[in-house]
Amino acid sequence: MTMSRAGAKGEGRLVAARAAILAAALPDARIHGWMDAVMQRAIAATGVDAPLAARAFPRGARSLVEEFHRAADRNMAAALRQHDLPETRTGQRIALAVRLRIEAMADASAPRGAERVSARRAVALLALPENAVVAAGALARTSDAIWRAVGDRSVDFSWYTKRASLGAIYAATTLVWLQDESDGAAETWSFLGRRLKDIATFGATKARALGVALTPFSRGLGPEGPPTRWIGWRGIPSAWLRPSGR
Repeated sequence: MTMSRAGAKGEGRLVAARAAILAAALPDARIHGWMDAVMQRAIAATGVDAPLAARAFPRGARSLVEEFHRAADRNMAAALRQHDLPETRTGQRIALAVRLRIEAMADASAPRGAERVSARRAVALLALPENAVVAAGALARTSDAIWRAVGDRSVDFSWYTKRASLGAIYAATTLVWLQDESDGAAETWSFLGRRLKDIATFGATKARALGVALTPFSRGLGPEGPPTRWIGWRGIPSAWLRPSGR
């Protein structure tokens, strides 16, 4: 019991440290990008001790960007819970969840017109070849978070194909949003609507055609199993995802 309480307390400290450091880093990241120096300044500003910060962000700035995306996943799920979903079609739920997830990356504290700069810099960092595995993991977690937020409880192979298909749509829509100058990002949401028209018919063949085919391997891995390795997500060699979350 004592160990359990100690573990919970330690995890709570990690969660609080990640949130505080991320919040402190955002304004600096908007100007300088997601750099280790930006993270170190945020750590100093928050007063988080160095050992705890190292545990919170073991890969430096890459871990900080991962937390940026995880926080957006959580904020999407929280925002979605404010909507009345039971009477809504799955496609409409997905459209809303994707929109909320993308909007969760906007920096509300930024000057007008600069709300997407931090997100753009985060995407640019994960686009570097050396960050391919981190990028794949972030995309996989986001796709899974969206499906779970809208109530998906599948445990068969569709668990994989749904997430592969949605991952392609989400990634493409994000790139449109980052460059969209239309009022209220209208062009982005129109693009999303067109892409989602086919989501009900997406299967493994179409997922492969989109370049996001995946192959689960090793006995016992899947939606209800231990961490699952996805092979070939957008051409990336491998990435780890725990279907049940973080």
